[in-house]
Amino acid sequence: MNNTIAYLFYLSASLFVVIWVGKILHRNGKLFLESNCPDTELADNTNNILYICYCLVNGGFAFYSLNACETLKSIDQIIAFVGEELGKLLITLSIMHYLNMLIVPKIISLFANTTNTITNQLETTSNTKTTKP
Repeated sequence: MNNTIAYLFYLSASLFVVIWVGKILHRNGKLFLESNCPDTELADNTNNILYICYCLVNGGFAFYSLNACETLKSIDQIIAFVGEELGKLLITLSIMHYLNMLIVPKIISLFANTTNTITNQLETTSNTKTTKP
């Protein structure tokens, strides 16, 4: 019975934190990505993909960590389990966030430069075809 109580409390707290933090990161991440990306549509799509991946990975991590639980016999063990697992989840959230802040702008600039290069090549090709008699 103690494990059921601990599971329910842990899952409700962890999923609340994942969704709440995810909404904040999604809202503020849009501004961050738009400031680093010349194409606002690409920034919006990237932001939505990051939000979905964030929720799936961290929600899965929250459920997976239930597997590590042994039989809990007292309130002290329940509190220790919930605190430890929430701590692991929060550390994972922060690491993923900072890695995304470092990596995603570089990926966006790579794709934005590739798109600009392709567009320029297409324009150059079409201009040379139209200027020939």
